[in-house]
Amino acid sequence: PYAGAGGAWLRGNLHTHTTCSDGRLTPEEVVEHYAAAGYDFLALTDHDTLCPLPDDDRLVLIPGVEVSRGGPHLNAVGVAKVYDTSRPRGGIVAEIMADGALCFLNHPNWLADFGHWPQAALAAVGPFHGIEIFNSVIDFLEGESHALDRWDMLLSAGRRVWGYANDDFHDRPHGPRGWTMVAAERDPAAIVAALKAGRFYASTGVVIEQITLGGATLSVTAPAAAEIRFVAKHGRVVRFCAGPAASYEVTGGEGYVRVECWGAGRQAAWTNPVLIEEA
Repeated sequence: PYAGAGGAWLRGNLHTHTTCSDGRLTPEEVVEHYAAAGYDFLALTDHDTLCPLPDDDRLVLIPGVEVSRGGPHLNAVGVAKVYDTSRPRGGIVAEIMADGALCFLNHPNWLADFGHWPQAALAAVGPFHGIEIFNSVIDFLEGESHALDRWDMLLSAGRRVWGYANDDFHDRPHGPRGWTMVAAERDPAAIVAALKAGRFYASTGVVIEQITLGGATLSVTAPAAAEIRFVAKHGRVVRFCAGPAASYEVTGGEGYVRVECWGAGRQAAWTNPVLIEEA
């Protein structure tokens, strides 16, 4: 997905709540919070309602909504529209995709039994662009903030889905803790297009300086990475090595290869998968 990536690497959050729904801060306060943290773009995604975008040019502000009532949650980003939540989730996902918006499914491993998005429900809807592989606010609730297991299940079943990291911001302690680094021009439409195409990586603190695929060699450089893992179909680690740089020779039988760069604590960065055709 990184072939032909243009523009700078921009940092942003795609799951953000304000006082327009159940957030603690006003839209203006939320923008100030992320601008002070050095972010480049921000999507305001209140629950089942459109939040007016503040007039502030420090960040590229993108409209969006979190579809919440009546079922598991999902985000529509890059569209100023509220969706009818009385409809089945599959129909809503199809409508979001038809509208040309970015569509991803939120916090799959929320709740003690990881039951917010049962795997059968994930498999039954689509196509969609991706899932949240990290959601910060779940660290303050029950469940597991990471969803790499769900991602590998979908990828192993042949679904082309990207992995997003977001704060799910409701109050200051929730972020910045997880973000998306996208290769795009500083423009709302360009950012959304790159997010839909997978030209980004997800992070909770590790910076990836370089992602390249030359011939059959996939290479990654991440200065703060203590270890780098190349992960293939069914979550199988096909190469594990010390950071900060590593390469992997694709053999043709992997199905896909994605890269995890792990740093101090639970800080990490995750590339999107390179899809491998069977040899």
